[in-house]
Amino acid sequence: MPEHHSSPGTVWARVEDGFHVGSRDGNFLGYIERRKDGRYVAFDMRSAAVGTFADLVSAMRTLSSAPIPEPGVNGILTIRENR
Repeated sequence: MPEHHSSPGTVWARVEDGFHVGSRDGNFLGYIERRKDGRYVAFDMRSAAVGTFADLVSAMRTLSSAPIPEPGVNGILTIRENR
């Protein structure tokens, strides 16, 4: 199994028990759900399942290592507030 490294700027937020959302530099990475059996399922930014993991850290590492396309490419939008 390849080793995954978190990219700088990656932030994880626990929205509720068993549900975590990740972002990198303000761009949505995906989310992780804990199933009733205790395993974690990671979903990418398009809600496609990436994999099932025995622990939360492994799921986070997998999503954190995924590259984010450039804004505007493949339908990825970046929203910024200008004041």
